[in-house]
Amino acid sequence: MAIIGTIRKRSGLLLGIVGLALAAFVLGDLFQNLGQSSNFDQNKIAIINDEKISTQDFQTRVSEQTDLMMKQLNKQSLSNDESYQITMEVWSQVKRETITRQQMEILGLIQKTGEAAAAGVTTDEYMDNITGNNPHSEILRNFSDPKTGAFDRNNVINFLNYIEQGVSSQDEEQKTQALEAQSQWTNLSKYIKSDIANNKYNNLLLKAYYLPKPLAEQVFVENNKLNKVALFAARYGTVKDEESTPTDADFEAFYTEHKNEFENLKETRSINYISWPVMPSAEDMKDLESQIATFTADLAKAPKEELPYLVNNSGNSRYDSSWVKKGTLSPFIDSAAFSAELGSIVGPWTENGAFHVAKIVDRMARPDSLKASHILISFAGAYGAPQTVTRTKIGAKELADSIKNAVAKNQDAFDQLVSKSDDPSKAENNGHLDWFADGGMIFAFNEAVVNGAKGSIEVIETAFGYHVIRIDDKKEAKTKIRIAQIDLPITYSQKTFDQVYNTANKFASLNRTLDAFDTSATNIGLSVVKGDPLDKMAAGVAGLPNSRELVKWMFNDKTEKGSVSNVYDFENQIIVAALSEVRPEGILPLEAVKEQITPLVQREVKARILMDKMKNVKDLNQSGEFQARIDTLTLGFATYSLQMYGPEPNVQGRMFNAKVNTLMGPIKGDQGVYMFKVLEEGKAPETKDLKMIQMQAKQPFAQRIMQQLYPSIEKAAVIEDFMFFFY
Repeated sequence: MAIIGTIRKRSGLLLGIVGLALAAFVLGDLFQNLGQSSNFDQNKIAIINDEKISTQDFQTRVSEQTDLMMKQLNKQSLSNDESYQITMEVWSQVKRETITRQQMEILGLIQKTGEAAAAGVTTDEYMDNITGNNPHSEILRNFSDPKTGAFDRNNVINFLNYIEQGVSSQDEEQKTQALEAQSQWTNLSKYIKSDIANNKYNNLLLKAYYLPKPLAEQVFVENNKLNKVALFAARYGTVKDEESTPTDADFEAFYTEHKNEFENLKETRSINYISWPVMPSAEDMKDLESQIATFTADLAKAPKEELPYLVNNSGNSRYDSSWVKKGTLSPFIDSAAFSAELGSIVGPWTENGAFHVAKIVDRMARPDSLKASHILISFAGAYGAPQTVTRTKIGAKELADSIKNAVAKNQDAFDQLVSKSDDPSKAENNGHLDWFADGGMIFAFNEAVVNGAKGSIEVIETAFGYHVIRIDDKKEAKTKIRIAQIDLPITYSQKTFDQVYNTANKFASLNRTLDAFDTSATNIGLSVVKGDPLDKMAAGVAGLPNSRELVKWMFNDKTEKGSVSNVYDFENQIIVAALSEVRPEGILPLEAVKEQITPLVQREVKARILMDKMKNVKDLNQSGEFQARIDTLTLGFATYSLQMYGPEPNVQGRMFNAKVNTLMGPIKGDQGVYMFKVLEEGKAPETKDLKMIQMQAKQPFAQRIMQQLYPSIEKAAVIEDFMFFFY
């Protein structure tokens, strides 16, 4: 069972992605937006290199991942942002698997038919990774001893036998657990097969790399031949901005030279938006203060047995019967609570966006940590009792009492009688629970250990059955209290929300163009936020939680540049947006990048000014004329940067090949315009280890394969996806 738990915890990592629910979509809206695509039909969610990706298969996969995610997080549902984020992760994984598989098919690494062939892994390869001499890293991770790290392949074999036997078991609980384990194993097996095939593909490319000896010798020289260079740079900051204002021709020239750097891989759009925060009004605060005053009065007069009901039905909190020690309560009440009398009220106070009030319920000296051992005697119908347990409740009590008597007479009998325990963990701990925190066990069990004497034997009943408890040890008792606390969030009323909403709605209705939007906002003192460029599959607008619907409005066919949205409600913010910019896919026009490239164009103008001034420099000693100083450096072709200046590849390359004692320059760099002279030309050592150089050269190539291989083949793939219409 420990193995099942381990795989269950890690199954999300094994798949490489996490799951979430496929958001429901409205078919009417879907088809309304899809007339533009002749390739679209509702049964496919994408086409990758002419291969259709089934909508149903995608939904199934996402649903599986949803269940997995909620189990891992112990949540009943995911937030909109979580759901969308994970959906996109699933889509990324589907793309990667499909494109990589297609590439392996083209290369002949795998065939197009059959599950085993599609995996690209032979049976021998697969079994070697499961139970052979070279177990896969995930097999090692899941089936190694967590304490020693030792791997035992028998654990894998036993687990597979457990699944095989369990799925055909007549015991429904055992069958359910086995089927869940089988599902986890299926996912693990798919991941391992995929990983083996991917490693084959990567290794095929890695093995293709070879650095010939002549090139290795050149690399050796570049790394070891060091020239001594004297230089100075006239930095661009010495030219005033007002003296170097670029002309239209300057912008056009720079753009023409660099236009391929401004490729927009996807269409992006930007918005300006105004946010009206929804905050509690003075009237709301007055109502809340009146409400917390009522809760305070009710708490003060309520008898102890009614406190759980009162707390659970007041404010926004649940009754907590835990014992707490000094220093763990809110700093607003911690000291007061431990000095207050039983039954007294502490507060109200304001903290973390809420009103709070508490009542002191109990006070007691209790240890922080406890140590005990136990033997569980279950009975038919008890919680978690296997069907093999047929004893009655009376029979269980009699057996528990007899064990207590035996242990009371002979403490050594406890370890001998643990074999009768129905706790499945006895195989690992022999009934010894070790240290646990006060409150860490089920209530009746916990209280029996707290109240019993060290070394005593107690029998108590819980939902699991009867526990024979031996109290092994306790830490020193400290004063603890229990409180009943009511929390009332400080929030706005519906009336306040409606007032803010109506204000935003009025603004949106009166200002239906971008110009009117910006002008009106300025006139009435509203702050306009400029959003970052987004593509159509962005999860939302930064700073606006759960704002996917706003992105969908931005990319709606009817939304044009300058359009103004209707009102959106994002938690405590009311939003009205205007579409301020549309950047199409492809090379962006000059106007779209002009603001972005202005500093670079101005640098070009400054470089031109400085180079004109420096063209008559005859000696490095003229550095003072340009507010510079002469520096002497030792560097080679492979040197990353110039000390005091930074990386200057255009300048450094020339320093490596220049003639000795020849003044070079002016040369345009990134930080300034340079003049230099090679004082001494270095020589590479005679002794060289070319094999080491060849081996070292492979490392960056291997890194590039791992980092850039998939992005490259994805960029080359022809992908038409319809995700926008579904999500």
